[in-house]
Parts: sequence; C-alpha cells; structure tokens
Amino acid sequence: MNNAVYILLVAPFVGAALAYILGKLKQPLAFWVAEITGAILFLASVVIFLKYSNTPINYDIPWIHYGNFIIPFGIYIDHLSIIMLLIATGLGFLDIHFAHDYMGEDPDQPRYYSKVLFFIGGMILLVITKNLIGAFVGWEFMGLASYALISFWYYKKSAADAGMQAFLYTRLGDIFILAAIALLMIFVGTTNLVELNHLADAGQINKTVALVAALFIFMGAIGKSGQFPLYPWLMNAMEGPTTVSALIHGATMVNSGIYIVARLFDFYSYTDALFVVANVAALSAFIGSTSALVQKEIKKILAYSTMSHLSIAFVGLGVGSLAAGMLHLVNHAIFKALLFLAAGAVIYLAHHTKDAWKLGGLVKQAPFVALFFAMGSLSLAGVPPFSGFFSKELVIASAWEWGNGFTKTFVTIAALLSIAYITRLWILIFLGEPRNEDIAGSVHKPSNLWMRLPLGILAFVTLFISIWQSNIIHFIVGKEVVEPEIVGLTAFMLTGMLVLFLIVVGLYIKGLNLLYKIASHHFVQTIHQILFNGYYVEAMITWISKNIFVNSMAKAARWFDTFVIDYIVNATVAMSLYTYKFFRFGHSGRIGTYMGQFVLGVAIIVIAILLIVKGL
Repeated sequence: MNNAVYILLVAPFVGAALAYILGKLKQPLAFWVAEITGAILFLASVVIFLKYSNTPINYDIPWIHYGNFIIPFGIYIDHLSIIMLLIATGLGFLDIHFAHDYMGEDPDQPRYYSKVLFFIGGMILLVITKNLIGAFVGWEFMGLASYALISFWYYKKSAADAGMQAFLYTRLGDIFILAAIALLMIFVGTTNLVELNHLADAGQINKTVALVAALFIFMGAIGKSGQFPLYPWLMNAMEGPTTVSALIHGATMVNSGIYIVARLFDFYSYTDALFVVANVAALSAFIGSTSALVQKEIKKILAYSTMSHLSIAFVGLGVGSLAAGMLHLVNHAIFKALLFLAAGAVIYLAHHTKDAWKLGGLVKQAPFVALFFAMGSLSLAGVPPFSGFFSKELVIASAWEWGNGFTKTFVTIAALLSIAYITRLWILIFLGEPRNEDIAGSVHKPSNLWMRLPLGILAFVTLFISIWQSNIIHFIVGKEVVEPEIVGLTAFMLTGMLVLFLIVVGLYIKGLNLLYKIASHHFVQTIHQILFNGYYVEAMITWISKNIFVNSMAKAARWFDTFVIDYIVNATVAMSLYTYKFFRFGHSGRIGTYMGQFVLGVAIIVIAILLIVKGL
C-alpha cells in the first residue's frame, strides 16, 4: 500500500514531464503517456481502496526544519480521501481517454496532456495531505493548472482573458486561506487537519479564532468551487477545451472547496460557520439554477448547473449533514463528467458549434450520445432510479429538517429547476430538425472506442451506483446515518419536477410561438438579461475593482509621485545651492582664516581623544 501512495504522489508529475518531452519527439506519445499514467493512478487508488482496513494511512514528513521551526507535510488517507482519489483518478482517466479523438487534431497535444496530468496531481496532493499547508500547495498547483488549461488556446483573446480571470478570482480566495494558515499557526499552534478536528471536539480552541479561521477557509472554497460572489470565472472557463471543463467541473478543482470543508467538518461544527456556509450555498444554488434557464451555449448551461449543484452539496454540509453533502458531491462528479463529455461529443460531431439554438435533430445522427446525455440529465434532475435522486433528496430533507427558512426555500427551488434547464437543453440539442444547414447531414461520428466507451461507462455508473448509496454514505461517514424523514417531501419534489417537465416540453416542442410572444414582452426581456448575465455580478465586481481599487491606487500613486517623489527630486537643486553657500563661507582666500579653521579643527580632535581616553 505504501508503494501505491508513492505512485500517487510521484506518477502524475513524472508523467506530465514525460508526456511533454516524448510528445515533442513524436506527438502520439503524449497521449499514450497520459493514458498509461492515468490508468496507473486509478489502479493505485483502487489498490488503496481494496486494502483499506479502517485504519488511516498516516505519515508524518517534516517539510522544512530549521532549529525549532518546523513546517510539516504529512500524508493522511482515510475514507474521505479514498472517495476523492477514486473520483479524481477514475474520472481523470476517462477524460484522458475521451480526449484521444476530441483533441486529436490539436497541434499542441504534448502541452495539453502535460497540463492535465499536472492538474490531476494537484488534486491528489490536496486530498491525501495531512496538513493545511500541504493542502494549500496542492490547491495552488490546481490553480496554476486551471489557468494554463482554461487559456490553452491562448491565441484567442477570450480564452486568454478567461484563464487570467480564473487565476485572479481564485487567488482572491486563496489570500484568505493563507490568512487562515497564519491565524492557526499563531493562535492554535497547528495546521494539522486531523488535530484541528480533535481540538475542536475537545473544545480546546478559542471559538472566535476558530470561527474566523473557518470563514477564511470558506472564502477560499468559495473561489475554487464557484460560489457567490466569486463564480463568474466558472462560466468563462468554458473557453477551454470541453475535456478541461469535464475535469474542472467533475473530477478535480470545483470539488476541492467542498472537500476542504468536509475534511474540517468537526472544526466547522464547533463554530457557527456552517450557518454561513448553508446560506451562501443556498443563494448560490438559486443564482446558478435560474441563470441556467436562459443560457444559449451548451457548456454555459452545464457550468451554471455545476454552480447550482455544488451549492446543493454545500447546503448539505452547512445544515450539518456530512453524509448528504459528500454523497451529492460523489454523484454530481459522475453525472457532471458524463454531461460534459457528452456535450464534448455533441460539439465534436457538430463541428465545434456550442450554441444549442443552432443545433437540433441530433438524436438521428448520434442516438447513443443522446441516450447517454439523457441519462446524465435524469441524474442531474434527480429522477429515480438515477443516483442524483438519492443524494439530492437527502440534502433537501436535511435542509428542511435542520436549515432555516432561507436555506430550505432557495435550495428547494434550485433543486426543482434542475429538470427545467436540463430538459430544455436536451430538447434543443437532440429533438426537432437541425436549425443550422451547415451542420445538417455533415457531422463527425464519435468513435465507439474513444468517445462512446467513456460515456457508456459513466452512464452505467450513474444508473447503477444508486444501488450502493447507503454503502457509500456508511463508507464516507464510518457509521450508520439516521436520514431525516419529511412527510410528503419526495412526493412534492417529484410532482413539482413533473409539472416543470411538462411545461418545458410544451413550450419547446409545441409552443415556440407562445414562447417567442412571452419573450418579446419588455419585462420578460429585462428578467432574461439579468439571468443571462448571471445577475450582473461579474459586471459589479469589474466596476468595483476598476473604479474603487485600481483607480484609487492609481490616484494615490499619482499623488505620491507628484507631491513626494517630484518634490524630493526638485528639492535637490535647492539643497545643492544651500550646501554650496554654507561651505563657501569657509573659502575666503585669506591665510589667517584658514589657519584659524585648522587650529579649531585640531582642538576639536584633541578634546574628542581626551574624552574617549578618560571614558576608558
């Protein structure tokens, strides 16, 4: 098992270097290095899972040791880590496999596969480290890789800008993580994740310090997991390849924020921070679900759904149910990877057309892709017997049992709207007739081995993993969980979803004329623009950053340059003149004056020497 841990730590970074070097020699080698490395990582995770005996793998490794100053690293793998490892490596491997065709025509494949392996390596480092400092290193590795992958097609301004935005937004959250690390080091004396939970359970941490640290860490999670208000980067990240979107939204980065809160769940429970987590998440879920209703691009609809469903998982944690939050995270990772890869297959066969309104009728050209997309959609919507139904219902029930009015209202609305926006997307892509003549009859057929196989595996898993939902909960939590029972909740949710489903089907299949008439109303257009632009949060952040921070700093710098730097420079002329005039008094040209100055100088030196000698 130790060997498996070492493989997980080393293999992704060695593979990243080899993929780039060998790929430069012969481009197909980049894929095969990535494919083999991905398979090895997944097998190592499976070995750890099969050999795990309820005793955490626990190594203490001093990273920096100077005198009494020690920065520890350490490895800690338990149930929670293993679940995250299986997600990161399993979905990462399928994503690499799918990219064989999707990225097959790209001339920069060595660079692509190198960055993907580095990305997966960052996630692995995050989930197996024992210390918040080590976790932060993995956290930053993913931030760097996400920037590089989102802006992979850097020659497109939109992609370069999206990568920079993702970097800046997530760095803003990371500043708070650093502040939390400093706070814990100073006031608690440790950043060991396991010890923090134990100290919190024992009540040995000052509650104010714990609350501030927990909120700071949550701010970092808000940035990484695309929560309000730092979510705009998640939508613009769609400028990267769709396989990158599947990695970010399914296997790695956005899951890291939820993981870090789940890892410190006892620490959060000790404070009142979970109240903040639940309410911010409920608001984020509502914003994501309502904004997804009106988007045109396939990937942006799925991106807003990611925001919404990650928020639903956060709500589960926020209302005090580790089981509900983590179960939905697991299920979401699987069906969202399926949906993004299926979207990639659609974009591939439609000659990289991303606008859902320009598609239509693709069920005839790609029935298997339509089927797999439908299975992912049903799981996202929470339709039984797909896995999303069980975890979403558990979160909603937990929110109604332990949450406040704001939380349970907004998360319920968000959960219900899932079926509306995903049904709309499926209808626009697959039903009706093609709305773009360039696409009709001339599509790239996705290959069975490279594209349909990963989709089929993920569709199979999202359907049949529902059988083991209770086992997954027990494995994550390590004990039996008493699930809340809200009378009539399931019937209410299923009825609400059925009504929304019928409305969407009626509008988008039979009632397009009515839909156009409704959309032409001025009030509806205003609401549409608000939702389409994500409630203008990005515009507000941009305005505040530009007009308050950047312009204020520019004005302050200009004032300092004008009234301080320029004053000092200009004053040197006057100072030189004064210095010249002062010393000029001693240069009269008279020998008597010079001799008097000489005698005075000698006298001062003699007196100084006598004083020094006397002092000794």
